[in-house]
Amino acid sequence: MDFLEVIRRFDTGPIVSEKDYDSSLFNLARGLKEEFNIKYTPGEPVKTDNEMADRLFEAAVRLFLALGVYCIDTRKVCKFTRDELEKRLDQAPDAVKFGRGSNERVMKHRTVGDSAPPFCSPNPVGTPVRQELFETVLYSYASVPLADTFSGPSLLSLNGMPVESGTPTEIEAAIWNIQKIDQARRSVGRPGMGCHNFISCAEKTDAIIASARPGFGAKPGDGLLNGAIAELKVDYERLKKVAFMRNSGLVIGGLYGPLMGGYAGGPEETAIVLAAHHFLGLMAFDAKWHDSFPININQVCNTESRLLWIISISGQALSRNTRFPLMNACFTSAGPCTSMLFDELCAHTVTAVASGFNINPMAPARNRHPERCSGMEAGACCEIGHAVAQSGMDLDEIGIFVKKLLEGYEKDIPRAPLGSTFEECFDNKKCEPSPEYLRLYDEARKKWAGMGFRQ
Repeated sequence: MDFLEVIRRFDTGPIVSEKDYDSSLFNLARGLKEEFNIKYTPGEPVKTDNEMADRLFEAAVRLFLALGVYCIDTRKVCKFTRDELEKRLDQAPDAVKFGRGSNERVMKHRTVGDSAPPFCSPNPVGTPVRQELFETVLYSYASVPLADTFSGPSLLSLNGMPVESGTPTEIEAAIWNIQKIDQARRSVGRPGMGCHNFISCAEKTDAIIASARPGFGAKPGDGLLNGAIAELKVDYERLKKVAFMRNSGLVIGGLYGPLMGGYAGGPEETAIVLAAHHFLGLMAFDAKWHDSFPININQVCNTESRLLWIISISGQALSRNTRFPLMNACFTSAGPCTSMLFDELCAHTVTAVASGFNINPMAPARNRHPERCSGMEAGACCEIGHAVAQSGMDLDEIGIFVKKLLEGYEKDIPRAPLGSTFEECFDNKKCEPSPEYLRLYDEARKKWAGMGFRQ
């Protein structure tokens, strides 16, 4: 389908108030949960269920086709037919390339229980840092040994001026951002390494376009994530990015963060809505790969039992019924340099990888606190992801291990430790984790082995 036809539908579709759209989504998801018998069983966050996964996929298709995608600017809905969706699903790529030359990497569609290692894209998920710390933090992610791509933090200020959306400073920050990205990959000896989200310091389309120049450091094989608005919504700003990215030679990905406890409803409804967001990415964003981070609206993490179930069952549904290269991002409640952080990121990573996802780690400390991030925890996710793929453990064995982890940390999520800032847990000059951080990781790995995780 031509992109201009998509825009035409956003301009000419039926007018609906945002409140009515939200209410329709909530009620329809609840009805589809009952119709398709989608059921979360407490105490079983991760297990193989092919039949439920396939029912969930069809429920998501029904939800997407019935509701369409809402545009906040026009207050209109763009709808698609089943034939249009199925045609695009059949044509969707099952792999995308990032990077150049000897540093080129391919993100592939993964299956449930796939023994191939996941594509790993370490990044701090937009955690803000001071300008004087930006390069060191960025280097810590670019230097993760198992990184296939990388991306950077956001910026608190540039030369003392706050980086605010829609301002000239935002454009300056975006250009500065991509220059530092290019310097980082050269510094770690991987000049052709792809950056899956080449701008982390700006959101407006004019800033993206201004910075996406080879002279500043943007290269073919870099990419950009375009985030949907929860739930199943877009605006012209996001659609303008699509118009540019489709013709830029850069790799566009869809980003989806449905909120369990909001209009997405409970765990079953949120799983349906999460899967449906991937159709938004395919049809409205022309996304070639798909990244998701379902979140508990109250705890702002996705490592509790219900969220792990949502990640697992939606991963099973999408990996069994689409060709998509899928990613999932970990949001922990605990901060860096804590034992709880390692247990949370381990539970998330083994669940996501065994359920068909690649990984995009990670957001510590609920993604709320400046400078509480480092390449250490992201690198741990990558190591765990490779280990679980090659372990031979099936999804039911993973479920038993995850239950043991949850017994240790889930009750503490509301009062999770904030942990350390980058400077407190990393040697800035050597750009290495502190001995304490390394000790905690070593202790965690020994504990996991005793719980039955084959590393």
